[in-house]
Amino acid sequence: MGVIDILGEQEETLGTAEDLREEIVVEVMQPELSGSLVKIEFETSVGLCKGFYYVSEVGHEEINLEPDSVDILKMLFPTCNGVFVHQNNRDWVEISVSEPIQGIPEYKIYNRIVSPGAI
Repeated sequence: MGVIDILGEQEETLGTAEDLREEIVVEVMQPELSGSLVKIEFETSVGLCKGFYYVSEVGHEEINLEPDSVDILKMLFPTCNGVFVHQNNRDWVEISVSEPIQGIPEYKIYNRIVSPGAI
């Protein structure tokens, strides 16, 4: 019966512990505490949208958009009536529309700046 050298193959595919340490990037995110002001940006197919919201205990906060961002979303979704932070995944925003469509339009937040503040 032959001996199979599994460890040798793993070393070639996984690399060393030093290699893995170099590849891991830790993104330190400022925590969203109740009352904090959060400025965000998200990219649509038509352009960049910017806005802000205040963190609440409830979650699913409404985002106050800049006027240019409102225009962009109205071009994409003529019946857009608001933008909210996704309740279950705070890395995404949901676009609220007044007429039924299949699914809820969502965009990933790619820039977030949290500032301490009070409501």
